[in-house]
Amino acid sequence: MVVIYKEKTSGKEPQSIKSESNPSSEKIQPITPVKSANPKIEYTITIKTGNNRNSGTNGPVYIKIFGRDNKETDDILLTSASNEKIFQQDSIKKIPIQAIDIGKPQRIMIRHEDKTNGWFIDYVEISVHNFLIRFVANRWLDETKHDRKLSAELFGSEQPATSYDIEVQTGSEQIEPLDSPVYMQIFGTITNTPKFFLESKNASFTKDSKAKFSVSSNNVGDIQKIIIGHEGLGTVNDWYLKNVKVQTDTQQHEYTANKWLSLTKDDKKLYVELNQETPRASSPSPAAYLVTVHTAWVQPAEPIENIQLTIRGSDGSIDKVLLKDYAKSNEQQLFQKGSSDQFEIKHKDIGKIENITIGFDDNDQKSAWLLESVDIQYGEALYHFQAQCWLSSRLGQNFNWIIMRPDPSNDDINYKVIIDTGESGINSNVILCIYGNENITKNFALKTIKDGTQAKFIKDSHLEFDLKAIDVGKIKKINIGHDGKGNDQQWFLKFIKIEKQNEHYTFKINQCLGETQQNFIDLIPEELLPKKDQAIYKMTVVTSSDDDSSTDSGVFMKIYGDKDQTKRFQLTTTKENSELLFKQGQTDEFEIELNDVGDINKINIGHDGKGLRPMWHVESVQIQKGSQIFKFHADQVLDLSIQDIDLIPFVPEKSPSPKPTKSETSRSTSPEDKVNVKETMYKVSVQYGSLQQNSNDDDDNTNLYLVIVGVNGKTKRLPLPVNKKDEIEFNTTDVGKISKILLGQDKNEHEIVYHVDNIIIKQENEITTFNTEDAIKQNTELEFTPSPIRQPSITRKSSISPETSTSDVKIKGKCIKCLLLSE
Repeated sequence: MVVIYKEKTSGKEPQSIKSESNPSSEKIQPITPVKSANPKIEYTITIKTGNNRNSGTNGPVYIKIFGRDNKETDDILLTSASNEKIFQQDSIKKIPIQAIDIGKPQRIMIRHEDKTNGWFIDYVEISVHNFLIRFVANRWLDETKHDRKLSAELFGSEQPATSYDIEVQTGSEQIEPLDSPVYMQIFGTITNTPKFFLESKNASFTKDSKAKFSVSSNNVGDIQKIIIGHEGLGTVNDWYLKNVKVQTDTQQHEYTANKWLSLTKDDKKLYVELNQETPRASSPSPAAYLVTVHTAWVQPAEPIENIQLTIRGSDGSIDKVLLKDYAKSNEQQLFQKGSSDQFEIKHKDIGKIENITIGFDDNDQKSAWLLESVDIQYGEALYHFQAQCWLSSRLGQNFNWIIMRPDPSNDDINYKVIIDTGESGINSNVILCIYGNENITKNFALKTIKDGTQAKFIKDSHLEFDLKAIDVGKIKKINIGHDGKGNDQQWFLKFIKIEKQNEHYTFKINQCLGETQQNFIDLIPEELLPKKDQAIYKMTVVTSSDDDSSTDSGVFMKIYGDKDQTKRFQLTTTKENSELLFKQGQTDEFEIELNDVGDINKINIGHDGKGLRPMWHVESVQIQKGSQIFKFHADQVLDLSIQDIDLIPFVPEKSPSPKPTKSETSRSTSPEDKVNVKETMYKVSVQYGSLQQNSNDDDDNTNLYLVIVGVNGKTKRLPLPVNKKDEIEFNTTDVGKISKILLGQDKNEHEIVYHVDNIIIKQENEITTFNTEDAIKQNTELEFTPSPIRQPSITRKSSISPETSTSDVKIKGKCIKCLLLSE
């Protein structure tokens, strides 16, 4: 039977999240769509579902994308049927869609309509126009959790997420602990976070208590205000909020509330909007702050005049000012190559200067400015801010602004950084940040190497940089990545070395940073990582000899064992050109040292979808670790719809001892190598769904197949005729005790969906039942475990002993297994 699923466009508009407990959404008014004659373009949507228990959804899932100037897409359906189950717990799904061009995405509305299962979203990423925008969620869409809504509004950022340390103090006026969900939203100069919830295992908001939380969300820039409140959904809905503290790596803010968040007390609201208090200045008369901005000896790409500055002190702040309005001389053009421009800002005394923010707005991403340093003089006090970095939105959303602390002693130190690139390079902008136990550096734009020439991260390059920045103390981690703006977006980063003040740090990566993985990565020094036992893995990969089996995409693998698992690594070799690997009918060998995972119980192998042939027919894989050999049968076509596959090994065998009279090379593996296994007879009964039974698809040449997996391995693919009512006999590999089955359908010319309700497998005296109750679509493979034997209800007290076998129990002349089969 042919079943065709047609994608439907929902007739509903996303509902505005508007409630007494959600003030920020009250400001978001419905936007009238702007009709565009532009044709549709392709977006790539990546959604990460959380690892919380039961955090997946069965959909349907919709997304709506908003840009600037009132541009927005329609509601876009990301799932075509309620049983697709693509958003499973701890999964990452990449979905290409077609929609109108709205420019750079700014925010999204995402929702699902599965009222039975809640959905926890970690984040959503959108790739379009060389932008990679991340929308951090970290929340449930669930009618029983948080704000009990199935939709959320999320805001985008191109920078890595920022960690916010939040401390909330409840006043002594509180009598009973608040048990209503508490939420918060942070607003800044660049963007704002989504509405996130403050959760802990224990009661947090009790009388005269302080509760601390660490939340990862968007980098909003300079924090301007917060909104905090609760949903009013508990048994206790009166909360006396005393104060809130918010701290990041570069900012610290404290907000005083001292009020009830309640529908019966004070202003009868469940939320409050808080701005940071600014104490009165000690000096009644304004004084002059003399600001000198030094531009490096590099001409800006475009003339820049909209440089803005914010100065923060211990007793107040000078809010963002446009520097050209305070220039001491109007005769020269500002911020030119090698210039030192002076500005005079009259303002009341703000106390000791703590930090400044300087930068410019650049929506067109045309400008780039190399800032050397900033000096600020107030009275006899002189503050120096060393920058030596590029400011440009082409490096990322927030890289046209920088926050700096004064450096009165001018005691910056030198960092020697060595970066080695592997098989694939990039021409994007590379950014590095160093974190220590005492401080962190700014974001270095790695543009110029040690000898002063331009840095080129090409294939097999070795680059050295001399960087100068504040001493961060002992280096704890680094963050490195690229903005993906160049033509080549796959960067194979091998390792990084950093030297400072006779301290040496090594970071081993051997990983691709690119479009299919994250652009940025956190790395821990090898010296701080726990030492793991290493092992040599010799891998043999066989590509099918069928037509069109080869690929030029990058091939990756991850190995799982009973003790540990490896990182995801690329299969490449220095002996051969990578373009010569994975050809039709070819056997390729690799050797790599990784952490010892113990006995291998699974591998994941796949490709990155790049190149001219993003399709690969893998025949088999063999891994030798020490004296153990693990063989994996695949016979699977991997394309853009299924880019990777999990494989389970046959029983490991001992490799033969080498004979003294004859030496053997490892290049002896062929696709015909098989493990000697015992064969047995399986009798398989398949019960199809009612829709399938009413069809005329009685086809013995079906592309529906079954794989039986047991403790001793698995069978080959067993073809299943459709609607055959008799038992189907297969004489094949004896897998031992059956642990699961794989039910799948190969790709075909027609959109055929097989509805399978039940599968029963008989092997001698053993009967194993699988209640599948699922639809098997083309080019998919589903996994099922045995269903437990249901005990029939007995009206009288049973006298069956625990030791009695199920096959020996009879009710009205029939055994329990017979009753189950008759059902």
